[in-house]
Amino acid sequence: MGLFNRKPAPTPTVIATGAEIDAAAKALAAGNHALANQLCDRAGPDRQRVAMAILAASTDHTPQD
Repeated sequence: MGLFNRKPAPTPTVIATGAEIDAAAKALAAGNHALANQLCDRAGPDRQRVAMAILAASTDHTPQD
């Protein structure tokens, strides 16, 4: 039986920290997309998730009229 042969749950891999996403979002709101591109390229197969997180965070830094 598998009761005593359980493997530990895998630890989640941090692709991009919140500070990195926030910095990329602030730069993106200012018109610079280089940092966002670097983070997305580094994310590999999770690039779409990172891009959506950056876009969502950039709305906090967009100037309001």
